[in-house]
Amino acid sequence: MTRYRHRDGELLVHADDCDSIRAELAGFGYHQDGAAGPVRRFTGTRPVPEVLAGLREPRLVAPNHVFGADRIIWNQLRPMPTTDELTPVPAGAIRRYVGVIDTGIVLHDGRPHPFLGDRVRYEPEDTARVVRDDHGDPVGTAGHGTFVAGVVLKYLPADVGVRMKGVIDEQSGLTEDLAVANAIDDLGAEGVTLINMSFSGETFEDEPPKAIEDALRRLPAETVVVASAGNRGLRQRVYPAGIRFGRTFDGDPDDGRHARVLSIGSTDRTRKVADFSNYGPWIAAYADGVEVLGPYFHPGYPSPPPEAPPFNGYAVWSGTSFSAAIVTGRIAAVMATGKSARDAATEVLKAEDPITVYDVNGSLDVPYVRG
Repeated sequence: MTRYRHRDGELLVHADDCDSIRAELAGFGYHQDGAAGPVRRFTGTRPVPEVLAGLREPRLVAPNHVFGADRIIWNQLRPMPTTDELTPVPAGAIRRYVGVIDTGIVLHDGRPHPFLGDRVRYEPEDTARVVRDDHGDPVGTAGHGTFVAGVVLKYLPADVGVRMKGVIDEQSGLTEDLAVANAIDDLGAEGVTLINMSFSGETFEDEPPKAIEDALRRLPAETVVVASAGNRGLRQRVYPAGIRFGRTFDGDPDDGRHARVLSIGSTDRTRKVADFSNYGPWIAAYADGVEVLGPYFHPGYPSPPPEAPPFNGYAVWSGTSFSAAIVTGRIAAVMATGKSARDAATEVLKAEDPITVYDVNGSLDVPYVRG
């Protein structure tokens, strides 16, 4: 039993390493599937952990890791009805987009949630179908992308929008390394310099996911990527939030030559680390993450929990996914004043007094971002 999740029968190899490893992989029955690109997919039938254990150079290959929005549906972190609502801001002439890689946007009668309106840009493949149970209620994470996009938009002026890339499966809540990397490449090609990724997962030997890390290296150095730290209440580093370029976690922010990745944990209403939030010296900042308000499906849907009022088109939801979205929204708001993503991120992380986080090695003062 492996502790990381991955696609069965799939291994990833950098294009530059293919000639060095191709013959050995063929000996295990793995062959390139024909797709070109900076990272190539090899497929076979033998179990991935077995192949990795038998390779002479296992670091040249990696599983096609699977990531997800973990522990957010139908438990203590479930979305709950609220009487609060958000006032939609009519879209102006959108001059800048913030990238959100998540589940797709849920459409109702062919339109996004009214709070998102025309401020979210998406292609047909970036929408989420709603899979329903026997009672007609949603199964999976279909509302997650809409909620995250809405939290980001809460902080933005009318001329800034969200560019949605829907790569997380709305039923399983999972996505893969290669799909995320392709979405990053697409956003980079569109000139997006601020990206939100509200999902996480563990990796083989705690190594960064090969395709995602490679895609981040291709982004301009001015880019900032905000990623959720995970909802398992553990000190263990997860990815993609744990990716860093040229730094130790207690050293300088990064090497300045690649995109800056910010790992975001959650605080409760008392500015203490939330019980569900992952933590540790690898966390770049914490933000409010308990009962965050955002858009969720449409009025009257889904069925509320017992003894709860009906959903009014909005919900309160808890998790590091939404802490990351708050930080992304705050950075984008500062960018709207003319600052780069890097400069805006630095300003946002210094705007509030830090919180003190206690760890096995003592205490750390860590930036805090208010929701």
